[in-house]
Amino acid sequence: RRGFAPVMMCSTCKWIAQCRRCDARLTYHLKQNTLVCHHCGTMHRNITCCQSCGGQHVAAIGLGTQRIEQTLKATFPEFPVLRVDRDSTRRQGAMADFVEEINKGEPAILVGTQLLAKGHHFPDVTLVVILNADAGFLSPDFRAPERTAQLIVQVAGRAGRAHRPGEVWIQSYQPDNPTLRHLIETGYSGFAEHELSLRQRVGMPPYQAMAMLRADAHDPSAAKAFLDACKTQFHGVEVMGPVAAPLARIADRSRYQLMLLAPTRTKLHNALSNFSPPKAARNLRWSIDIDPYDSL
Repeated sequence: RRGFAPVMMCSTCKWIAQCRRCDARLTYHLKQNTLVCHHCGTMHRNITCCQSCGGQHVAAIGLGTQRIEQTLKATFPEFPVLRVDRDSTRRQGAMADFVEEINKGEPAILVGTQLLAKGHHFPDVTLVVILNADAGFLSPDFRAPERTAQLIVQVAGRAGRAHRPGEVWIQSYQPDNPTLRHLIETGYSGFAEHELSLRQRVGMPPYQAMAMLRADAHDPSAAKAFLDACKTQFHGVEVMGPVAAPLARIADRSRYQLMLLAPTRTKLHNALSNFSPPKAARNLRWSIDIDPYDSL
């Protein structure tokens, strides 16, 4: 993840700096010495004292790309450390400059988000390290393990692309996680077979067709009431919700969702074709997402 640390926490009372507009923690960015919400973009000056107990023991917790960069520079001072993320590549042409520097072939350490893994050919990279692989496997989104496995395979493919062999190291606090074990021991095909068996058991895509009806408003009761009214219109499909989205508030708008599941795509489309949205409250926004890539 970009930033220096994803959490600012008081070690005395365990207070955590939260965004006032979102149900999300603020990320500390070292260079600007600011706290940033990566959902709504709100920025704050860095906090030096706890806003709950007034203590002076507020610390940056967790690993972001900036902190990893700082640690690697201190550990390997003889080698350049190049950080590639959304913050370091904002300037026009910055990404091209990074690629040119990397492809000079001189010894270097690259640190980056998934931005670094996508579509670049670095023939001299021989070691890839994936930090904190557990986060994607433990997400409430049922598609998260699939996306995480794809990213691991994609990043692993950066190592040993030319004549020199490569190695991939994966950091995990749950090395016996069955999903991770299937990926390591049987490759993506074995992982996919295992994941598909779980999906079939609980009736999730691709074994059932899915649509997500989402609504958000400044008033949470308005968003929920709208989806409650929508719910009565769907017949012949399984309706789950409405419930608050896992990230329930972004930019002062409360988010609710209604999940529709059907044994066939035809039944799902039939249910949706007869849908007539009820009158919505002022400033309420709603959308229908068929085959949602992100169920959060």
